[in-house]
Amino acid sequence: MASITDCVVEGLKYPFNDIKKLLGFGVLFALISVISTFIGFKSMDIFRAAVHINEVTNGTLSQIPFSQLPAGDIYIVAGLTIVGLIISLLIMGYQYDIVKFSIDKKDGLPGFGDMPAKFVNGIKYFIVAMAYNLIPILVLVIGMALVSESSILLLILIISTILFIIAYFLLIMALNNMIAYDSLKKAFDFSEIIGNISNLGWGKYIGIILFTLIVMMIISVAISFILSFITILFAATINNQAFVISVVIAIIEGLFIDSYMGVFFNRVCGSIYRESIK
Repeated sequence: MASITDCVVEGLKYPFNDIKKLLGFGVLFALISVISTFIGFKSMDIFRAAVHINEVTNGTLSQIPFSQLPAGDIYIVAGLTIVGLIISLLIMGYQYDIVKFSIDKKDGLPGFGDMPAKFVNGIKYFIVAMAYNLIPILVLVIGMALVSESSILLLILIISTILFIIAYFLLIMALNNMIAYDSLKKAFDFSEIIGNISNLGWGKYIGIILFTLIVMMIISVAISFILSFITILFAATINNQAFVISVVIAIIEGLFIDSYMGVFFNRVCGSIYRESIK
């Protein structure tokens, strides 16, 4: 049985097996990053317009009629949000394939054919993720809505955090189980999910995931310094062009960093499942 280090090291190397496909995956992340950046800037324009109207009318932001807000910006934000959701589902669908390739112990990266199938798999991926996080989300939202005392709010926050952590560790094996059988209902076969984790060992299962997350955090910190330097360099050469700088950084992050992290993490997730069923 492979060790924790073996699974993570293999995952770190795996993205380099096919640079072209890695960059192809990165294009999806780059698009999401650019869209998110554009939505952020447009949302600030809408907010500034709302504040201006509020100052003129001496009203409150909640009382501002929709018709007085910049309709063009609002429609752009709505349209980009829909496009972003579609791309996000395609990303999840590709991650689905990465896990499947890992479970099947394939060395190459998945291709980009049959995008409708990836979209459907992305929807299944999203449904399972939402289902497993539903209880902690409800606990947090309902608790914050009904409780005003700070000490109780802190307790609710602690409880919801613990539930999120439990859901996260169960979710990884649930997604693996669904992908291995290509069956949505297998994501909710709790006896099999718990059994797989027990076969691997709870300590090793949690250890692999935590070690992977720590490695990702270290990589992220190292890259953040590089990106900070790039940002400063751009800022020195491009005056008063915050949007341009943000877009360039977003493209770099999506194309090279987010894609690598996504492939790495999902490869390890598939390896975890493969080890659990030996």
